[in-house]
Order: sequence, then C-alpha cells, then structure tokens
Amino acid sequence: MVKKRVFLLAVIVAVGALLYVARSSQTPAAGLGAQGVQLVAIPSLGAEVFYLDAGSIVKRGPPRMLVVRFAGPVELVPHHFARDGMPRAAPIEEWSERLHAPIVFNAGQFDEKLNHLGWLKAEGGWIFADRKAQWKGLLVSGPTEGGAFSGIVDLEHASPDITDAYRHVVQSMMLIDEESQVRVRDTERTACRTVVAQDDKGRVLILVSEGAITLGDLARWLGESSLGIARAMNLDGGIEAQIAISTPELKLALYGQYGTGSNVFENVGPVRFPLPAVIAVRAATQVAGSPP
Repeated sequence: MVKKRVFLLAVIVAVGALLYVARSSQTPAAGLGAQGVQLVAIPSLGAEVFYLDAGSIVKRGPPRMLVVRFAGPVELVPHHFARDGMPRAAPIEEWSERLHAPIVFNAGQFDEKLNHLGWLKAEGGWIFADRKAQWKGLLVSGPTEGGAFSGIVDLEHASPDITDAYRHVVQSMMLIDEESQVRVRDTERTACRTVVAQDDKGRVLILVSEGAITLGDLARWLGESSLGIARAMNLDGGIEAQIAISTPELKLALYGQYGTGSNVFENVGPVRFPLPAVIAVRAATQVAGSPP
C-alpha cells in the first residue's frame, strides 16, 4: 500500500493537467435530502438513491453517506482502461460518458502498474485472473445459467469455483459477514470509502462516504445501521472513491477528498483522479432457468 500511495502521488504530479478541483460535481442534486429524508427513484434500474448520516464515525470531512439500493438484480460489469482500449486511466465522469452507463463507480485496489488486485472478470472473460487468497469477498452478477442474480459471495463459506457460474466477478476484502462478524482489523487509517453490500432481503447496495472513516468503524456502522446489511465488501478508497450517476432522474458525481494518511487535498476539495478500473451498472439480463 505504501508503494501504491507513492505511485499515486507521482501520477498526480505527472498528470496535473488531468486533475482539477471538481466542487461543482460534488454538489448534491436537487431532491436529495442531507439526512436521507428524501429519495430519488431510478425506475429503469429499480433503484433508489439517498443519503444517510454517518457523522458518528466520520473523522474528517462531511458526515454524509451516499446510498444506492437496488430493489432487484442488476448486472455489475467491470471495466479496465487497457482492456477497453483506452490510452489512459480516467476519472469517473469520463468513464460514465464513455460507457453510457447510468451508474459507474470505482472498482478495487490496483498496483503500481495499474493492474487490478484480485480477480476481475467481465462478460465471461478474465481481465485479471490472479486471486488474492486473503481477500474473501466476491461481487458477482450475470449467472451463466439461470435467472438474473447479483450479490456478494463470501469465500470463507463458498468454493472459489463459484466464479465459473457468473459472467461478472470483482474480488476484494470482506467488511462484515452474515454472522455480523467484522472482517477487517482496527487501525487509525481513515479515508473516503466505497462499499458494496447485500441486505437481508437480498438487495445490492452501493455506499460512498464523503468523509474519512476507518474500515473497522465502517464495518460496525453497517452492521448496526437501519439498512439490514447481511454482507459487505470494501472497494478502493481515498481519492479513488468515486461514483457517477447519470439518469433522467438524477445527475451526480462524487469524488473522494480524503486519502489514507494524507492531507494533500484537505484544502483544495475533491480531485478528479484517474481510475484504471470501474464497475458499470446495467439492467439485468434474463437467462432461462434458475440462478445458481
């Protein structure tokens, strides 16, 4: 992680022309309440978007947690800039425009060569096939056989071969499991966070914090929240915690401001940091049969 952060700061210096303050994109769209009292519905995806107050665990920055919750299955399709034929990594709004996707958010962590860490599979083909054995979380969607399905698989209780059953797979670390066990260590490291979760009704959620939070505090907060979280896994964080929503009902982009152990961007606002990999949301494709 140290090598990664050093590399990231070097990239910022090298591509300064690509990084600029994005305060206008950080402003919540009309209709979204600050404390989650209002919802914006996205019928085409069966989704609702709202804010929750995470002030009890935020160490720096705004207390709001953006939540996107899907009523039914969706497809969560990973993309990597090299696989997509792009000349470089790109910030989330550029990804959104390129993919014409209603919702796009950052994928998992990556190394100094911009390779995704852990499994990354899209449309039935491996983008990165090297498994990180210590990471037990899988975001899966698009069954190869059966009806539409999306959710989180815990490799502590499932065989790695389960990846054969899905067209789209993203691997990362578990935050909390169905037994309400926190699966990360407590540290003092705080950052903006992107999380994917599944609730006790089987619904998938995307959560992005505007403020800096420790992973341990976040895992406990998820388990105690009103969201009914059954399982959750962490994606990349810090200035890589980004989401873009572009639908007739809502236009919104959030960029992480607070990185682990760094105050570089404390006074300049969110930065459009280029992401090598993202996850695009699309309506689920139905296939005859039953989901695995």
